[in-house]
Amino acid sequence: MRARTRSVRAMLRRAMGLSAAFALVMMGGFFTLFSYDLEDVIFSRIVAAEADRPEPGHFPGVTRYDGHAALPPWLAERLRPGAPPGEYEVAAGSHGHFHVAVRPGADGDRRYFAFDVTRLTSTTDNLKRTAGLLLTSALLALLAAALLAHLVARRLGRPLERMVEWIRTEGAPPPKDDGGVTEVRALLDALLARDARILEQLERERRFNRDASHELRTPLAVAQGAVEILELDPPRDAETFDRLRRAVSQMGLLTEGILWLARERRSEESCDLLRVSRELLALYGHLRRSDGIELTIESAGEVHAPLPASVARVMMGNLLKNALAYTDAGRIVITIEPSAWTLSDTGAGFGRAEPGSESHGIGLSLVERLAQRFGWTLSIDALEPRGTRVRLSWRV
Repeated sequence: MRARTRSVRAMLRRAMGLSAAFALVMMGGFFTLFSYDLEDVIFSRIVAAEADRPEPGHFPGVTRYDGHAALPPWLAERLRPGAPPGEYEVAAGSHGHFHVAVRPGADGDRRYFAFDVTRLTSTTDNLKRTAGLLLTSALLALLAAALLAHLVARRLGRPLERMVEWIRTEGAPPPKDDGGVTEVRALLDALLARDARILEQLERERRFNRDASHELRTPLAVAQGAVEILELDPPRDAETFDRLRRAVSQMGLLTEGILWLARERRSEESCDLLRVSRELLALYGHLRRSDGIELTIESAGEVHAPLPASVARVMMGNLLKNALAYTDAGRIVITIEPSAWTLSDTGAGFGRAEPGSESHGIGLSLVERLAQRFGWTLSIDALEPRGTRVRLSWRV
């Protein structure tokens, strides 16, 4: 099952949206903690300033107690008699919340300055009153983050989408807009350089195929002419002459296949696969490893495939020769359908031949290249318990 994919834009929007939400949550948490901490610091500073004045006044909410015994019971039980000087935050339950400054007294006892901050610590109520403002601020921040994410995703996603469209469209010019993104420009340059290398290799291969094929055609034409002359007055060794005639014919088909690879345009020709298959059985039937191997063609009638007959002979002839080479007994069946040509045998099975004995020569490679050249699909499957099925299919 293919994994689900998402566009770059969607990924960027999601990432930036989650980042904005996470940042808001973190900032809200830090702001709340900072508010509580700042509140405590302010109260401690107030009570400390009141306690450290040379002549303590009467700051609203601050009460002075001389000695631990003077403390109210609900404060005394929460402050140790020997508590060192300093500021303490005391939660006195139902009596309220206090900040207490402890200072040494003149007689060795302690002086306590208690600041009642119960009414001043109604942070929850304040947050409730400002919830609307906080929510509005959060929504505005999320909106700004979403807008920023959209702009960034658009700037990065648009050149990538154009690049994908360029790759999918054959013959389209490369996109000029890289969005000002260094990585996108580097990717585009790398793709252009790769295409240039591929085109150079293809052209080099076409030149080689053309040159090699033309070099082969001259001696091949001489050999074919000699065979035609000999056919007028067949030699006494008919078997040797027949092998020579078949070899020249096979060489002609191989040369024709290589020439088709060198051509730049596809042909609009078509051929009758039933007729081609019959010709191939007549041409290569003598290669059977035993007379008991049955050669069969199964077809409901003529099937015309979008392929020149010479190319069909090369492709299907090479597949038939491989089947004959690896089948010791049983049968070889050619099945012709409206959109496929299939060859099944009862041989060793593709990929199961003994090490060192498997060799397809140039044949299978040529078939694969020609199939790609004409937009056909080649599939090879091993059968159980023995055998191979080779299928050539095309779009109807």
